[in-house]
Amino acid sequence: MIDEPAREILREQRSPGAIGIVDGHPATFVDLLLQRSIEKYLAARRPETDVIFDRGIPDCVAYAVHLGVDPEPSLLASREFRYEREVLIVAPWEHIYAVDEERTMSFEDTVGFHDAIVRAYEGTGYELTEVPRASIEDRAALVRAFIRDRYST
Repeated sequence: MIDEPAREILREQRSPGAIGIVDGHPATFVDLLLQRSIEKYLAARRPETDVIFDRGIPDCVAYAVHLGVDPEPSLLASREFRYEREVLIVAPWEHIYAVDEERTMSFEDTVGFHDAIVRAYEGTGYELTEVPRASIEDRAALVRAFIRDRYST
């Protein structure tokens, strides 16, 4: 599984002198996020290897729109670096949502940001399948079945 690039960048940008934080320099944050997302995409492209991404390049489009930054570079990258057509998505769920050092957005703000993510993926040609609210075991079973039914040979 490929870790979430935004969390990595936010963790790195807490160091003294860093400028790519969301609040201070949103354009820098989106640029760093896009660069890291592309790097992770390219590094994961190996023959005969299945990889699950927690987040993808279209997320950069949503961040750009959300932060008032030009989304065009992220849109171009989303068209060039393609994942599988069908993508699983998990809607915000207040029961399991928690803030931490990287995830500082309130639950209410997350709901609006989720809508931007849905628009970004659909707008770049992906078909979304929502993971329903259920137990961890049931959600994991759905993910395994999704992968098995579509991509196992």
